Formats: sequence, structure tokens, C-alpha cells
Amino acid sequence: MRRFHCVCGQEVFFEESVCPACHSPLGFNPATLRMVVLTDEPTLRTCALRYHPVGCNWMLAEGDNHRQCRSCRLTRTVPQQNIPINVQRWKVLERAKRRLVYSFIMLGLPVVTRMQDPDEGLAFDFLEDQRTNPLVKKKIVYTGHHNGVITLHVAEADDAYRAKTREQMNESYRTVLGHMRHEMGHYYWDKLIRGSVWYPRFRYLFGGEEDYRESMDNYYAYGPVPKWEKRHVSAYASAHPWEDWAETWAHYLHIMDTLETAAGFAVIHRSTAHSRDFHLLMGEWRQLTLMMNALNRSMGQRDSYPFTLSRQVIVKLRFIHQLVTGLEST
Repeated sequence: MRRFHCVCGQEVFFEESVCPACHSPLGFNPATLRMVVLTDEPTLRTCALRYHPVGCNWMLAEGDNHRQCRSCRLTRTVPQQNIPINVQRWKVLERAKRRLVYSFIMLGLPVVTRMQDPDEGLAFDFLEDQRTNPLVKKKIVYTGHHNGVITLHVAEADDAYRAKTREQMNESYRTVLGHMRHEMGHYYWDKLIRGSVWYPRFRYLFGGEEDYRESMDNYYAYGPVPKWEKRHVSAYASAHPWEDWAETWAHYLHIMDTLETAAGFAVIHRSTAHSRDFHLLMGEWRQLTLMMNALNRSMGQRDSYPFTLSRQVIVKLRFIHQLVTGLEST
């Protein structure tokens, strides 16, 4: 995430709609990846959800025929808004999704919307089930991806729910943004790997695609494969090659977005964050994560980065980097 400043010189942040110093109304222009003062940009207009409790601060071109920005209009289904907690949940989910879409733009990743492709275009459904709302029909909602539709259980927006689930699932990391990045990994597997020249390399690194349902049933019944740390970025990644890809893809986005933020605050050189040199990126990443964890420990917090990347995981990450940088050059 880049570092932003208002025209008055005040440092402002990605989510802000008003400058805390001069009180100018602010918006984020996804076309330039910059924060702007609304009154200085007559060719832009605000997202329809700017003054909604969701509070979107993204902008659209004046001639755009959509009411919502390019992030908000990806949402197809929202939780029932007559339940107060769902208003806050929707806000949390949209805030994470804007960071997700920022990463797509920054990395030059293609997004085919549901409007462009009604069968497999990207859309988000934020749903709940009878565990959190007895008035809805669905007994259980599972977070997942199918033909471009990403479903996320709205309870993932609740800190207490995520903490409880993280302990139950023995996970070291669980966030809304992490979920979205993982599910987008499935979306991009369909768009970039399936049937492409990259597919043989995927099979070589991640494995053959045996029966998915059987593999997942085995994972939930017996747990991860022994010594999964040597080959996978997480225990869940060992369940099936598709999940390994999605977990590794999400991790790549974690790395690239965090490196850009570090560059924005001059913790690393800006050119490093956008380098095609994967070895250089990983060297900076190792030093940065050591510092992140040390800072957290100084505050008495758990490690910000609870991962150890094996040699085989790094090879998989390099494959994704080659894929993404190859898209940038086409």
C-alpha cells in the first residue's frame, strides 16, 4: 500500500474520507492509485456507498455509467441490513475487498466481472446461515469459490468468531483479507492456469488433481500430511493441489502488498517492491518479517508473520511471481 499525503501536506491513509488536518474531502482514485481531494477532481465522482454506513471512499470517472466503484460493484449479495450487526459486518468485508482490488490493480491482474461474463465472471456473495441468523433459509454457509463467485460467511467479519475458529482449526493466521486472497487464488487458477501453457508447470510443482472431495474429506478426518511444512505454506495447503495453489497465491499477495507498504514508508527501497528479481524480493521479505515479528514481541503481541517458508514453498512462490510479471509484460 502506497503512502499518501493530502495537498496540505498531511499524511493520510487509504481508508480516510476527510483530511484530519485541513478537513478536505478525500477519495481514492483507482485509475492512478492515489488519494485525491474531491474538489480538485472535476472529472471524478464518488461511489454511491460513500455516504452509506459502508463508507466507501473510492472514486469513479465522471463518464462511468456505474453508480458504485469498481470494488463495491463486485458485491452481488449483502447480509440482511435490518440486523444492526450486519451493517458493521458488511463495512468490514468491503474494507478488506478494497485492499484486495487494490492489489489486482497494482499487479496488473485481470478481473472479468459478472457483467462481462454472466457465467464465470467475478462476484462476491456475503452470506449468513442459521448459526448466526435463524431467520435465513441456509443451514450452513461455507466460504468458497465456484465459477467466479466467491462466498464469504459474514461472521468472518467478527473478531471473536475468527479468533475462536482460528483456535478450533489450529491456524496461525486467519483474516478477512486472507480469506479473500485465498478464494481469489481459485478464481485466478481458472483464469490463468487451467488449459494454459502454465498448467504443466503447475502440475509439476503442486501435484496431480486427484479427487478433490475425497482429498478434503481425508484432510478433515485425519489432518494434514506428515511433515507438511517441508512442501506447503500451511497445513491446509496439504489437503489438495488446488488448495496448495490458493494458499500459496494468497501468500504471494501478502508479500507483495506488504513490501509495497514497507517501500511507501521507506523501510525498503521503492524499486525493490516492484522488482522482477525474485531472489531480491525474498531477501527483503525475510528481513522485513524478522523486524515485524520483533516489533510485535516488543508490544507483547503474537508474531505478525507466523510462517516459515521452506525451499519448495519458495519455488512455488517464484512460479507465481513469474506468472504475474509475465502478465505485466503482455
